[in-house]
Amino acid sequence: MDLSEMDRALLRLYMAGCFHYWDQLPDLARECYARGASVAQLRGCVRHLVVFAGYGPCLAATLALHKAKLLPEDAPGKAAGPPGNAFELVYGGVTDRVRANMQAADPVLQEWIRRHLYGDVYSSPGLDLRQKQLLTCAFLAEAAMPDQLFGHALAGLRFGNSYAALEEAAAVACEMGPRAPAAKEATLKAAVTTLGLAYAKYCKDMAGAPPACPEVDIVDPETSICLPPLPPLVNPPPAQQPASQQAGTGVQAVRRQSTEDDPLAASADASVSVSTSQGGGMKPAGGGRSGAGGWGTSNLGRPTALAVDVIAARMAEQRERSGLFFAWDPLPPADEEQFALQDQQAYAEAEQGFEGAWRQRRRYSSEQRGGEQLEGADEGAALEGQA
Repeated sequence: MDLSEMDRALLRLYMAGCFHYWDQLPDLARECYARGASVAQLRGCVRHLVVFAGYGPCLAATLALHKAKLLPEDAPGKAAGPPGNAFELVYGGVTDRVRANMQAADPVLQEWIRRHLYGDVYSSPGLDLRQKQLLTCAFLAEAAMPDQLFGHALAGLRFGNSYAALEEAAAVACEMGPRAPAAKEATLKAAVTTLGLAYAKYCKDMAGAPPACPEVDIVDPETSICLPPLPPLVNPPPAQQPASQQAGTGVQAVRRQSTEDDPLAASADASVSVSTSQGGGMKPAGGGRSGAGGWGTSNLGRPTALAVDVIAARMAEQRERSGLFFAWDPLPPADEEQFALQDQQAYAEAEQGFEGAWRQRRRYSSEQRGGEQLEGADEGAALEGQA
């Protein structure tokens, strides 16, 4: 059969995602719905971008349609269990040869393609194998990949696509591509030649056998085709962390306890305060007010929790050397009274030292001024005697 209106709309959406035409995706998705496509078919078309465009463009297309509220509901996919048999269905009698060739080139890549690309993506519901092969042949035609186009065209013909549909799909893909007009024409001409060779082989090998679109065989489909749950949190908020992590020996846990006991301690060090939030690091100077100034005003490049611990350790070393206590340094509640007494003693000693030095300097200045006055008086008396 020739290319249907719905297949053409899905094809245009798919190629727009491959070419990164993000602004065109919402209108193309609406066209798909207008041509009779379901949400599951639309999601299947977008998910198939993983095969050729990759995860990044597939996610970008999904987010663009999600933002436009064109994906109103989720659709289950092959996200668990053993791989489906889509690889064997696509390559048929040459499955072992294709695997051997990929194994010789890169065994790891061969396993990724077999287990994930075909075992999960190609085996997911939404689009049937005929539609998936139609999208695949369109991309391979525009990408000028004749060897792969030949094999996938054979599978597309076996799954029920007509030669006219494959040729029209190649023409739509080449027309949407970013190539210059002359290059588009040359690319399409080469693709049509490859499709003609594949069609000739199909007619020879499959003479008298009607095309059929097979169903992918999936082990335990009730659990393999699903909407996977969100994985466990890696960075849970403090309220959900275990008690051993909440009451750790780091600066953040001790600082949190000290600020709860003494509300004034939280405001006394607004410019250098330790954050107890999930992100760690420093709070903005001035208690988070914009334009407050200080070395913690920007979230860009702010210290991590480890950096805060290092800063606290260095300040503790300075305290031991100088005998002074910094107001923001976290204190265990049990020793708070003892540290406060030592703090007062240290400042008292410092104050006495400053006062003693001031008095000594004042005495020295007085004595120096008195000596100068006596010396001036002696010189005056000597002058009077000479007179």
